[in-house]
Amino acid sequence: MLAGLLPLSIAQAQSAPKEVALTAKQEAIVKRVERYLNSITTLQSTFFQQSSTNEFAEGEIFLSRPGKMRIEYKAPNPILIVARGKYLSYIDTELQNVTYIPVEDTPAAFLLSGRIAFNREKVAFHEVTQEDGAIFLTVAERDDPFSGRLTLIFRADPMSLRKWSVVDAQGTITDIVLTDPFYGGTIDPKLFEFKDYGERERSGD
Repeated sequence: MLAGLLPLSIAQAQSAPKEVALTAKQEAIVKRVERYLNSITTLQSTFFQQSSTNEFAEGEIFLSRPGKMRIEYKAPNPILIVARGKYLSYIDTELQNVTYIPVEDTPAAFLLSGRIAFNREKVAFHEVTQEDGAIFLTVAERDDPFSGRLTLIFRADPMSLRKWSVVDAQGTITDIVLTDPFYGGTIDPKLFEFKDYGERERSGD
């Protein structure tokens, strides 16, 4: 259910997704997306999340760039996700367990970085389009085209991030839709604190 934020799974795929060579118009769209994303300081929104395996969840997201994020799912889902510093903490409040995952190993690293840029040496583009008032940008790791793809969807005018979608190597699609995003507000720093139950399972140490 949480594939939209946790590491993309690695598995054998039948064929690599096709990379596209960007036109001058598409390059301009990419630059516009970079400028917009770097202008975001904070984001607060409710969201709903749905996967192609028919799993559904709702919750709230708080983003404070760089480096901090909180995703709180509505009951009965007991999961809380908090990112701060180098780690994303996956907290199961029902089992009272915390799993630590390096932020850099998750799709969240892209939005949490101090400076957002699509490094052409590391990123392959699979779609860059603007149509019907929306911008669609799909990328994947150039060194590992089988690991999955991330699509960012924006309202074009005024520009606003509205949705992202992750496709893992098995083809499972997870959509995260922001229902009422508010940018630039003040977020209480205490939201990025959480109870550590003392059961640390670190991934990637």
